[in-house]
Amino acid sequence: MKRMNSQKQSIIAGGLISSAGMFFAKFLGLFYAVPFNSIIGNISNVAIYGVAFNIYSYILNICLAGMPFAIAAMVAKYSARGDYQSALLVKKLSTMFMVAFGALAMILMIVLAAPFAPLLLPESAQGSLSDNIEVMRNVLMIVAIAVFFVPILSSLRGFYQGLKDMEIYALSQVLEQIARVVFLLVSSALAVYIFQMDRTWAVYFGAFSTTIAAILGIIHLRFYDRKQMKGLRLAAAQQKCESVKDKGIIFRELFFISVPYLLSAILGYSDSIINSFVLKGGMEAYYLANGYGVEVNGTMVLNELGNAQLTVIIGAINYGVLKLMSIPMVLAPGFSSAILPHISAALALNNYKLARKNIRDCVETVLYIALPLCFCLFVYAKPIYAILFPPAAYPEHAAVADQILSSEQSLELCVDVLKWFSIEAFLSTLVPILASLMMAVEYRGLYIKQLAGCVALKFVIAYPLLRWFGYPGLVWSSVISMGVLMGLDFYILSKRFSIRWDATLRRIVVMVGGLLCLWGIAWLCNLIGLKGYGSGRLVGMVQLGISGLFALLGYFAFTYLFHLPQLLLHLDFSRMMQQRRRDS
Repeated sequence: MKRMNSQKQSIIAGGLISSAGMFFAKFLGLFYAVPFNSIIGNISNVAIYGVAFNIYSYILNICLAGMPFAIAAMVAKYSARGDYQSALLVKKLSTMFMVAFGALAMILMIVLAAPFAPLLLPESAQGSLSDNIEVMRNVLMIVAIAVFFVPILSSLRGFYQGLKDMEIYALSQVLEQIARVVFLLVSSALAVYIFQMDRTWAVYFGAFSTTIAAILGIIHLRFYDRKQMKGLRLAAAQQKCESVKDKGIIFRELFFISVPYLLSAILGYSDSIINSFVLKGGMEAYYLANGYGVEVNGTMVLNELGNAQLTVIIGAINYGVLKLMSIPMVLAPGFSSAILPHISAALALNNYKLARKNIRDCVETVLYIALPLCFCLFVYAKPIYAILFPPAAYPEHAAVADQILSSEQSLELCVDVLKWFSIEAFLSTLVPILASLMMAVEYRGLYIKQLAGCVALKFVIAYPLLRWFGYPGLVWSSVISMGVLMGLDFYILSKRFSIRWDATLRRIVVMVGGLLCLWGIAWLCNLIGLKGYGSGRLVGMVQLGISGLFALLGYFAFTYLFHLPQLLLHLDFSRMMQQRRRDS
């Protein structure tokens, strides 16, 4: 049990381990879409599955940020004090609560599936309306089953997160994603190609894969419980400090801690919802004001070119760009899950020096990793999009003479969208980290008020900026609203813990120098023919891999000269070599 008290993982190691697990899961999510889209066949099925999976993802994000964070905070606090009886009571009560919550959410979603199906059905799936509404309803009901199991799985992960056992936290995520992708591809392929079933069954199996993955994740953690619970129960039996006996106190504390995290998740993930809400109307107004209108029956409407560009932009923002942005954004939940137990334990012991160090280390490490990842989305926007999400001409099956936009023109439009949204990807990575820090240092109520104000600001300014600047205006609205929120958070954290950011600013200057090296190497690779596009997807992927690897090595080498990896990631090769010589 001594290991539980003195975890070998630092906040940085925990964040990196958790982020690595999520990165692998997102990486799989990018590439399984290609064969799966081929299996499910038509655009209607793709759209229906996309809507259902987005609902599942939104619920998953809320489940991961609500009660599990409260569980982690309380388990970390009681474990730091040596009160393992209370930590075990937290585990028991939270699991019971999440079972009840999951059952209620599942029943509610099943009841609402029929009335919500026609409202959620995408325009691209409106072909045979009655059939597609039935498919949409069935898919929602299948996803509802997963809504029962996911909260239970997230509560078990929250417990080990509180114990700072981030290896099992990350491994659980990886196994869950592997199980989902394997079941999804194998079951849908068997149904369509072996048993010759209708392709809608591939959609159903795809939706059901989320349930299979959650069940296997629960089974995996239950097996891990068998090893860990013996030690915990022994430590609980031997503890000398007094534990909390009143279940009502534990439950009230769980509730009051989890509600701010839940509200934070609902508001924090609302950015993409606001973007979707204002995008079409704002872009139509922008195009009409810039000469893309034609008068029909006395009303100005978009001409064919304006409609074509708007369709490509909306498709890019809601699908390809959103998936690519999620790659650097895995740092947010990864480090957020690692922050909470460490800060909670430091505050429980009144160790403000350690809390201050953890905050600075966390911010600097996220900056060090997020900046090159987001900058790569900007620098390599064209090869990345051409390989993963190559857009077709518009209309898709038109002859060359009838095309309004060629595939190359569509690609250039998508590339420009991705370059702009790489800025939002960076902000969307950093803001949740600051949110977790604010929550961990017990400024939950204040942060929720700030977040609500900034969400309202985003909602108010998004449409006007879209109308004036087009889709870059959508990014500017995020820069303004998130910038205000980040400024307030940095000010409060600095004031509470007397943090000085002078060293951080110097390190950011070094990181910017590393980004210039990255850009220079990417430019040279492009100059010698390693473009990553125009030579087929396989060749392009090899070229992109070579160019990207050298560019990232350039960033790492430059920053290594200024000792950033040594300080932030504890990667000191000279020390490693000396240690190896000593061992040999």
